[in-house]
Amino acid sequence: MLNLNRDEPECFKSFKMKNKPHRYAEDCDDGGLRDCLRQALLEEQRSQCYYCEQKIVNSSKKVHIDHIKQRTHYHKLECEYSNMALSCNSQNHCGMHKDKKGEWNDDKFIRIFSENHELREKPSEMFNFISNGEIEVKKSLSEDKKVRAKNSIKYLNLNHSDLIATRRNIFLHLETYKEDRQDIDNIFNFFNGFESIFK
Repeated sequence: MLNLNRDEPECFKSFKMKNKPHRYAEDCDDGGLRDCLRQALLEEQRSQCYYCEQKIVNSSKKVHIDHIKQRTHYHKLECEYSNMALSCNSQNHCGMHKDKKGEWNDDKFIRIFSENHELREKPSEMFNFISNGEIEVKKSLSEDKKVRAKNSIKYLNLNHSDLIATRRNIFLHLETYKEDRQDIDNIFNFFNGFESIFK
């Protein structure tokens, strides 16, 4: 999962000032606005799915604007940019999978979006990527954080077999690139996905 800066784009700021939206589906049903939001998120996420970090392209058929805390449960967060992220359209993991599993709950999962800013947690501080392609919870975490991090992996299905195979393949390539003394940024630019592996 990615760490995000959450700088609201100007197009959304001005839209909100002018229209005072409350419900995303009804009040933000504007193709130009959604294209602007998608592009801003794509840039912020460096063309990666927020959850699994796979490379994504700016196409409404291949990616969707996901509400981290689902609109059906958290109405007052529907039009908050900081509660939005681009997710791949996989039915097996990430946003689409999450939304079939019930609401995002800060007591059960990592607090990537908490209304209390002091409680927000960075995914990079919670997980390790290991060479067999799996994501594991960092051993240095408190017991509470370990439980919530494990729940998050399961909830988002981040150890789905397809993701494990892709990450394992990246690790195999990384060994070759390291032997050739290639720069890590160049390697990431080549894969353009799974940023956390390269950090």
